[in-house]
This record gives sequence, structure tokens and C-alpha cells, in this order.
Amino acid sequence: MPPRLLARLERELACGAGLVAILDYDGTLTPIVPSPQTAILAPSVRTTLERLATSDRARLAILSGRALADVRARVALDDVIYGGCHGLEIRGGGLAFRHPRVRTASLVRARRTLVAAAEAIPGSRVEFKGLAVSLHYRHVAPAWRRAVRELVTRVLRGVPGLTLIPGREVFDFVPRVRWGKGEAACWIAYRARRTLPRGGSVVLYAGDDATDEAAFAALKGRALTVRVGNGPSAANYRVRDVREMQVVLRRLAVALA
Repeated sequence: MPPRLLARLERELACGAGLVAILDYDGTLTPIVPSPQTAILAPSVRTTLERLATSDRARLAILSGRALADVRARVALDDVIYGGCHGLEIRGGGLAFRHPRVRTASLVRARRTLVAAAEAIPGSRVEFKGLAVSLHYRHVAPAWRRAVRELVTRVLRGVPGLTLIPGREVFDFVPRVRWGKGEAACWIAYRARRTLPRGGSVVLYAGDDATDEAAFAALKGRALTVRVGNGPSAANYRVRDVREMQVVLRRLAVALA
């Protein structure tokens, strides 16, 4: 366990500070599994999240690359701020946001191209998320990975107004509006802190993927950031895996009780 992280969090909470916890979903609250559809939140984890969400001294947000409706259905708790499509859409906890510059016409065009071409790439899957469209290639054999990259390049060249967010064996096409998890995390943290009782608060952000690095950078000096798993990272702290992250969250729930 990261003793420095736990010591700092528990010290600040013991002094009466509030907590804003912003958490990724896949790889942070649930292990990475062969299929994204099977990433189910364990009952014990949901219980811990519920304790955080219902605490008068805490605000809980789940910020994911998944569609907003998807991540909200998987966590299925009230009093939680949910961010979908890397924060392009945010709902819950009294907050509501949809990026005003998002236009879905380019996403519809990208989906048509991806669906037509992905049929020729065994193991690939296209997912439309409303404000993003994804090409999953977790089950694509190495011999076909070049075809995936070529398809991605073709879509970016052929459909204007899109940018690419690479994830863990997935490529997300999103509107080019200069908005991602970094901007979304700052937006959530600022507004959530204002709803906490006066007396100071600490912001915690935890994630496991390259997409979370933008949030680590944006929150530098303003939050305690935690990388879940291996790999180079700009985060302040690191836990080995989802299980260690669950221990951290349980300790926070106890400290806030």
C-alpha cells in the first residue's frame, strides 16, 4: 500500500477537510477484462462508493471514456457525478454539462465508415456512444493490427472535425473541441468543492490509462493524483492494482464516517 498517500489523506480528513474523489471506471474500480461489457462492479466496491457518495463531507465523481448512460448504469448510485465520453457529457450531483461545441454529424459519418470497414477485420467492434464512436480491437489478432491502424488513419483523414483518443486496445473518435479528462476533471473539482461545507477540501483523482494522464497533468498542484498499475505517469502516487485502490477507498470511507 502507498503509506504516504494514506497518511496524507487521513491527516487532512482528520482535520475536518472535505473530499472530492474523481475516479476512472475500467482498470480503477473494476479489473480489465476480456470484454468491456463484462466489467461489472463488485458489490463490496459499490458499498464503499455508496458510503462516499452519501457522506456530507464528500463528493464522488466517476469519469470514464464509456458512454454516460453506460457508466451510470454500471455504478447505479444516486448522489454521484457521472462523466461520459471523456467528460464531454456530465450529469448528477446537481451538475449538468454537455460540451456546447459538439456536433454529432461527423461522428455519424465516422460510425458509418468504421462499421463498413470493421466487418473485414476479425475481432474488431464498433461502439457508438452518442458523443464519441469507438473502435475496439482487443480481440484482433496481431496480424490484423496494421489494418486497424490504417482504418483509423483513413477515418481521421476522411472525416473532418474529429480527434483521436487512444485507450487500452480501443481508439475513441471524439469531436475536436479541446476537451478531455483533464478539462472535465477541473470542471468537476471546482464545482463539487463549492458544494462542500466550508473548511477546506482535498481533491483525489485516480485512473489507470493513458487518457487519465491528461487529468494528472491538469490537476498538478491542485489534487492528489493516483496511477493504478504500472507504466510511466505524471501522478503523485501509485497503487499496484484495483485491489489496492479499493483498500484506499475503504480507508477514506472510514475516515469520513
